[in-house]
Amino acid sequence: MIRHLSLALTLTAALLAAPSIAAQADAETEPDALEMSVDENIETPAVPKRARTYVRTAMDQLRRMLLKKGLAVETLREGEVLEVTIKCSQLFAPCALNLKQSGTELLKGLSFIVNDPRKYKVLVAVHTDDTGDEMYSDSISAARANAIDDCFWQLAGGKETNVIPYGIGRDEPRMPNDSRSNRDANRRVEIYIIPDRGLLELAGVKK
Repeated sequence: MIRHLSLALTLTAALLAAPSIAAQADAETEPDALEMSVDENIETPAVPKRARTYVRTAMDQLRRMLLKKGLAVETLREGEVLEVTIKCSQLFAPCALNLKQSGTELLKGLSFIVNDPRKYKVLVAVHTDDTGDEMYSDSISAARANAIDDCFWQLAGGKETNVIPYGIGRDEPRMPNDSRSNRDANRRVEIYIIPDRGLLELAGVKK
């Protein structure tokens, strides 16, 4: 979990004396993942062509491991990114903001993806159905995303992780909200596992 949501930018005498160097550094700085949308984060970082075979093979091994745990897994970006979908009812009691014990146990099976924060970037996107007003949907999905983020942080031993939580609310239903089963399908958590710098370095990509 990235606990510091902003960077403190300090102007030093050296930077003031060399503005061209500061401008170059700013240009080379990668975008802040916390400021990006889910879709933007899914596309970042790009995997160089020479590293694709290694990364896709590693992610396929991870996919097989997750399938053996009984999780629903899809691939994105031609196998470079994994999307794990879990029903909210598996993690939370109705209307609850805190994980139930069985939900925590389920997430323990994913703890290995946060133990090395340089290897994977992990997005947690929580969705609701259209029950209640939009403000309620937004607040409950945000609170649940933060609860999952906190759980991963605890599973990582209180160390900083590379988890980015999103409360999506009711804006992206998979099914029409016109039946109990459809609303149950829309109440879901999507966990995106994205290869990050550590995995790219294992593939031979220099920093």
